[in-house]
Amino acid sequence: MKEQALLHEMRCMSFNIRNAYGDQDENAWSTRAEMVAGMIRFHRPDIAGLQEVLLNQLEDMERMLPEYGFVGVGRDDGDKKGEFVNVMYRKQRFELLASGSFWLSEQPEQPGSMGWDAACSRVTTWAKFRDRLDGTEFLHMNTHFDHIGVVAVRESAHLLGKRAAGLAGGIPVVLTGDFNCTNTTEPYRILTDVEGPVPLRDASAVAAYNHFGPDFTFHGFDRKELAKQMFPREYQAETAGLEADSPIDFIFVSDQVSVQAFGILADHRAGKFPSDHLPIVADIAWPVEA
Repeated sequence: MKEQALLHEMRCMSFNIRNAYGDQDENAWSTRAEMVAGMIRFHRPDIAGLQEVLLNQLEDMERMLPEYGFVGVGRDDGDKKGEFVNVMYRKQRFELLASGSFWLSEQPEQPGSMGWDAACSRVTTWAKFRDRLDGTEFLHMNTHFDHIGVVAVRESAHLLGKRAAGLAGGIPVVLTGDFNCTNTTEPYRILTDVEGPVPLRDASAVAAYNHFGPDFTFHGFDRKELAKQMFPREYQAETAGLEADSPIDFIFVSDQVSVQAFGILADHRAGKFPSDHLPIVADIAWPVEA
C-alpha cells in the first residue's frame, strides 16, 4: 500500500478591519474592537493579513489576541505613523525567519513614498515562516492597493509579482490583501498570469469547496444595501450601493498550494458588523518534503 504524503495544512485570513480615523459614530473603533478580535478568535486563522490598522488598533489587537504575533510598519514613515498592513501569525506554531516592508511606488525602499497616480502612500508587508509542526517554510505577503490611481494599481501588481519571485526562492507563497479591484480587471490578470514571475491563483477560484458566504467583500456599513444583496428575493429591487458579485479582497496562492475550502464571512452582532469589509478565509495545504 502506497504511503500517503504528509500535508502541511493551515487556515489563512484576509481582513480589512477599517481604520479608526475620525471614528465618532456608531461604527467607531471602540464599538468594533472586541467584535474584530472575537471574529478572529472564533474562526481561528493560523496566519492573517490585516489592512487599515492604525497604531492604537494594533495595540488593542496585541492586547486582545496575545497568542498572535504581528509584523508590519506604518505606511507614512516606516515606523508607527499611518496605516499598517500587518501579517499576523500564531506564535506557538510559526517561527518568524525574516520580515520586511516595501512601498508600492517607483521608490519601494523609501518609507512613505507615493507611487504613480496613487492618492496616498501604500505599503506591503512580507514575512517568511517555518512551521514548528513539520518544518515547512513559506512566504506570506500582505498588501493594500490604492483606491484611486489606475496606473498605481496596475504597477503595484507588477511590483508584487517581481518581489514575490525574489523573496520566495521557490517556497510556497500566500498573498493576502485589499486590492481595490475585482477579478475582471487588469491588475487581477497580472497577478494571476501563468507566465508571470510567480504564477498566483485566486483561492476562491480553485478551492475544492467553494464557496461559503456572500459574493462581495465591501459593504461600507450600508445595512440597507447589505440586506438587498443578501436577500434579493425579498427586496425585488435594483441594488446600487455595493459591488455585488465582485469581491475586492483576495487570497492568492502559488501553484504548490492547494485550497481545500474558501469562504467570505458575514458574521455580525444584531446587524452591526465589525468592519466595512467582510473577512475572507481559505484552508490551504501543500505536501511536506521528506
